[in-house]
Amino acid sequence: VIDFPEVGIDPEVFQWPGDRPERERLTFLFAGRLVAYKCADVVLEAFAQSPVLRQHRLVIVGGGPEQERLTALVKEQGLESVVDILGQQPQREVGRLMREADVFAFPSIRELGAGVVIEAMACGCVPVVASYGGPAALVTPETGCRVPMGSKAELVQSMRAEMEALTRDRARLRGMARAAYQRAIEKFSWDVKSRKLIEVYDWVLGKRATQPQFEA
Repeated sequence: VIDFPEVGIDPEVFQWPGDRPERERLTFLFAGRLVAYKCADVVLEAFAQSPVLRQHRLVIVGGGPEQERLTALVKEQGLESVVDILGQQPQREVGRLMREADVFAFPSIRELGAGVVIEAMACGCVPVVASYGGPAALVTPETGCRVPMGSKAELVQSMRAEMEALTRDRARLRGMARAAYQRAIEKFSWDVKSRKLIEVYDWVLGKRATQPQFEA
């Protein structure tokens, strides 16, 4: 058995934007299908409960059955000036939004591959994810934040705490952004992954003696 994550990124679509300019108001981004298990509402509730996060911006990208409820929640919590729900967007537009955002808030509790996390990382958008499934394997302490699984209320509080911490420590945020980009490009760009796949086939076909071992 060879551990070889299925996800990869196209560096022409998801690319490093350079160091982001200093700005008081950060942009947090959620991108994914708006279904219950991806927990976009957890991010919204974290913003609703936090005077700190309300000073910043949240962009939600994606379509699905949760969109109407999320839109109502924004209005109910008085977050109209803070939250933008953009609906489903083409891939290149998602890449642009990732390059403009600072933090990728993605507390999904059922992700196998989680390619969207690597796409965000390739854009220097620092991920804050639930420590479970695909995202937990992709995000390291140097490249983002992993919050423990728990009840919905616990997830809200953990996400809130990590996101608030990033707003206060901009040097840490900048360092994570660069590290996230490097990890995504060096390990998950399609050309890198294709070279690794060739190593696997060479071993299977007897063209090399040792089984490839790839670092996580």
